[in-house]
Amino acid sequence: MSGYAVVENPSAELWNSFLKMFPEMNFEQCFEYGEISKMAYPRTKVARLSITYNGEPVGIVQGTYSSYFGFGMTLRVMRGPIVNTGTKENFRLVGSLLKELEDYSKRRRIIHAQISVPDSWQLQEVFRKMSYTSADETNEYVVNLQEGMQKLWKSIDHNKRRNIKKAVKEGVEIVQSRSHEDLKAFYSMVEASVERRGYSPYPRSWFEAIWKIYKPELSKVFLAYWKGKSVSGVFIVVRGKTVYALGAGSLTKGWEVRPNDIMHWKVMEWAYENGYSKYHMGLVDEPPPTEESCAWGIWRWKREWNGSLIRIQKFDKILLPKYKLILQAEKFAVRGYKGIRRLK
Repeated sequence: MSGYAVVENPSAELWNSFLKMFPEMNFEQCFEYGEISKMAYPRTKVARLSITYNGEPVGIVQGTYSSYFGFGMTLRVMRGPIVNTGTKENFRLVGSLLKELEDYSKRRRIIHAQISVPDSWQLQEVFRKMSYTSADETNEYVVNLQEGMQKLWKSIDHNKRRNIKKAVKEGVEIVQSRSHEDLKAFYSMVEASVERRGYSPYPRSWFEAIWKIYKPELSKVFLAYWKGKSVSGVFIVVRGKTVYALGAGSLTKGWEVRPNDIMHWKVMEWAYENGYSKYHMGLVDEPPPTEESCAWGIWRWKREWNGSLIRIQKFDKILLPKYKLILQAEKFAVRGYKGIRRLK
């Protein structure tokens, strides 16, 4: 492509200057996300590519992967590639970035690629032509704050409003913090939630890395206190106009006063007052298979906020087929390690 050039490992300044063109931003594609991943997970490496046109960036893609036995395992890309050209050119540039990413991966003996993008980007045909398979899909749950808290209050479920009023009446207090002690308190509540629900959260090292690398004013913990003790917590980061709830947890001893509802409501209030337009509440299945499943309760709790579902499509491709058995061995070893940890 005349005038175009591929840049490996571009500078943080070039990378984030490109992302500033997108008001919604994208936490998983910002430069700091890669650095956080490397600090939190010692075996993690970061792949970054940019396409420039006459020296100006017009597209980027960032992924992370773990390295074992001299091979890269799964290169994971979330909400990328991102391009910024005319509509007709976008699909061609995305295809070019994917091709460059594959070449980059093969030079580093990365076996597998897994790329997740919103359906609304309409990139399905590009991935199909590049021989990716549609592996899975999920939903992100996002609450729109643009129309103000008064309108949001009227739109949320009656049960949610009742729970928030109850928490206020019972004296639940919400505080925001950057102290290390409060980070530990937050993560102890995450661990308590994991015990009850059995999901896999980010490790504490992930949140520690965010506090060391990300701008202090753009990441913090909100804690709900009742009778002088913290009973619920959420960890947030900000990117562009979006506030991301990256982790949340609670203690059962506070459930009777509904601290989770008022905590997230207060975070939304804080976000709106500080000029942010969206509150990203993570992933949610739509709908869970049975009302008896734990996922059903989470699904119903999130849907009461009257937010929007953003469908995410996951695409897979084996880049080095003859080494596929190494990838399977790594997955088996990781499952075994996690099983041992649960027994401790």
